[in-house]
Amino acid sequence: MIIATNVLNPKQLSAAKTLISTVQSHDGTYRDPYLSNMLNFDPEMPAFFLAYQGEQLVGLLTVYADDEDVELAIIVHPAYRRQGLARKLYDCYQMKTANYPIASVTFQTERVFLDKHPELAKAWNLVENKDTETWLGRERVPYQLSQQAEFTVSLAQAYHADSIARCKTAAFGNDYEVALRYVREAIEDADSLLYLLEHSGAVIGTCTVNISTDDNYLYGLAVAPDQQQKGYGTYLVKAVINDLITKNDNPFQIAVEDDNLIAKRLYENIGFTKQTQVVYLDPKEG
Repeated sequence: MIIATNVLNPKQLSAAKTLISTVQSHDGTYRDPYLSNMLNFDPEMPAFFLAYQGEQLVGLLTVYADDEDVELAIIVHPAYRRQGLARKLYDCYQMKTANYPIASVTFQTERVFLDKHPELAKAWNLVENKDTETWLGRERVPYQLSQQAEFTVSLAQAYHADSIARCKTAAFGNDYEVALRYVREAIEDADSLLYLLEHSGAVIGTCTVNISTDDNYLYGLAVAPDQQQKGYGTYLVKAVINDLITKNDNPFQIAVEDDNLIAKRLYENIGFTKQTQVVYLDPKEG
């Protein structure tokens, strides 16, 4: 039985996390699929497809769709593989989302999984995307960090949204309205913490943390272009980690695009080590 839903209820969410943990332990993988539809372009679109064997959740397909280029993750319990379950989940996804304006589909996986299943891409008629990410991890060891009087690191409030969105837009070159939506949702989301770095009252940096999994996942690290190469990004990450150590018992994760050598070096220099490489698979053209 496959159930499609746009939001996971507490029981489904717990079962999904259990399945993800089982699969990661078996496969040696690390990346948690995003278990919220908060950023999806249509909140009514089915975003989770759950396959059950009796009462047990044995397969899960997740949809991340902050725009019409959709990213899918499919995980199947090790004891239920090679039975066509992943294909059934995908067929159900295609049927249930046929009326939504989806432009493209990309499958997310990890290098370690592809190495163990080299036939997968060919069997699904997929090719590797050149863009890859490295996920890095760090244990709960606080940094020695001297407080600098002119800098303030704090959790964002609603009135900070415009300043943070402008900082992100300048740093990433993305659309202001999209950035503002992300910022507002991160501030309101109980599973997110949005930090900002202020210098003499001006927002010059920001970092978001997803706290919904067994790791504190840092993402969206941005420093205003005219304040880059001054060590402020490092200062912000260290301050965020030190604060999170006081808030929960989880270790840390961060992802960086493999062509962003400066950011990768920054994270490695402050004690992050490689966990996995995330790979994206696209349907073959023609």
